[in-house]
Amino acid sequence: MNVVILHGSPRRGRNSDTLAEKFLQGIKETNSPKITHFYVNDMNIRPCQGCLFCENPPHNCRIEDDMQKVYAAYKAADLIVWAAPMYWGYLTAQLKAVQDRMEALAWSGFSDKTFVVLITYRYHYQSAAGMFERIAPHFRIKLHVLPCRTHDGKRDILIADCVKELDDAYRLGKQLGKSEFSIVDSSV
Repeated sequence: MNVVILHGSPRRGRNSDTLAEKFLQGIKETNSPKITHFYVNDMNIRPCQGCLFCENPPHNCRIEDDMQKVYAAYKAADLIVWAAPMYWGYLTAQLKAVQDRMEALAWSGFSDKTFVVLITYRYHYQSAAGMFERIAPHFRIKLHVLPCRTHDGKRDILIADCVKELDDAYRLGKQLGKSEFSIVDSSV
């Protein structure tokens, strides 16, 4: 099993990373995955320029930056984990830049993957989840969305107190780890 984790939070080790670790714990219990971590905030990824260079074969992005590493890992991946908090009703700007740059793969190499979307949020998560739900059928993506509310309307909730969501992430990892994917641990 080849897993790519796109960490979208600028705050390493916090809520969405904790959900991702619980998910990985479940996978590792039932599989020996190759895991590639991308901490997007620490990478040099320029925004999409809308030039449509990628629509022509061989469908490469004209921009040479760290996104080239993401493209290569994405193409080889069985499972892509999008882990991020919600800021102002959507994923972080860091992860949105990665999403926009996926346009280059939309022509070739984006389809037939499994996505796990781990979202921590305060008030709602539907806008981000909805984007994944809209593209999943078109690209034949097996989609799993796991939201975790970390605010009760008055105060922040510690991720450690989100016992159900942490357990859900672990169980989803365990379930997907049992699937037919193939398999070591690396970080970028």
